[in-house]
Amino acid sequence: MPDVQRMKSKVALIGEGSVGKTSLIRRFVRDEYDDKYIHTVGTKVTKLELTVPHGPTGEVEVDLAIFDIMGQKGFKDMVKETFFFGCQGLLAVCDVTRRDTLHAVHDWMSAATNVAGDVPAFLLVNKMDLAERQRDVPDSEIEKVAGTWEMPIAHTSAKTGAGVDDAFNSLAIAIVEAAFRNVAEHAVEHDLRHKVLLLVSQKGQYGVSKAEFFEALHGVSYNDLEKEITKLEREALIQVNWRGPADFTVLITPLGERATEGR
Repeated sequence: MPDVQRMKSKVALIGEGSVGKTSLIRRFVRDEYDDKYIHTVGTKVTKLELTVPHGPTGEVEVDLAIFDIMGQKGFKDMVKETFFFGCQGLLAVCDVTRRDTLHAVHDWMSAATNVAGDVPAFLLVNKMDLAERQRDVPDSEIEKVAGTWEMPIAHTSAKTGAGVDDAFNSLAIAIVEAAFRNVAEHAVEHDLRHKVLLLVSQKGQYGVSKAEFFEALHGVSYNDLEKEITKLEREALIQVNWRGPADFTVLITPLGERATEGR
């Protein structure tokens, strides 16, 4: 049996009005399309569950909340703090028949990432069913915008369904992978913190020199060690005595001693 884990995730579709955000969500969630333009008033949330494979035998059940935002000018600035807060993924949508909607992606991504941070994002070039007759966006400009924000490109059509499932599913996979990477990085940081405190505590009044740190902590980079020592000093758990621009001795503080008691 597969090892099944669960997680909740918030995804936001961003872009100008009438690029097809609502229709893309409807196509992905219900496999439906409506020719009538649906004007999004404020924000709408659609929820569904996805099963994402992870590792050779694992699966992650993702409770996905998809946020659809009105594309009118100025609206993103009114709601950006609440709308983008906690987003774990972004789908930036442009209309292949309107060049201005591609250029507007820069403003949308700037507003979104200023709140959500560096999260997985894809650029969806929508309405590809109209590309042969009405295309207004050259590939070179699409690649330039996507490259600026380090986004993979997906060509989609909410009308025909082409590329829609792949775009949403690829984002879900990227979100799961990012979540597991974050867990692993935090585990490494916690482990280094514990080792530094324990080593300094054991040395007591003699302190630990830079050379002794690297003898005891195999494989740790200078940047990672310096970053961890800086954080511990800021918390008053250690005292750093610099003996030059890149040489130091670290001593435990009374607060640091109490933090290591019982370890």
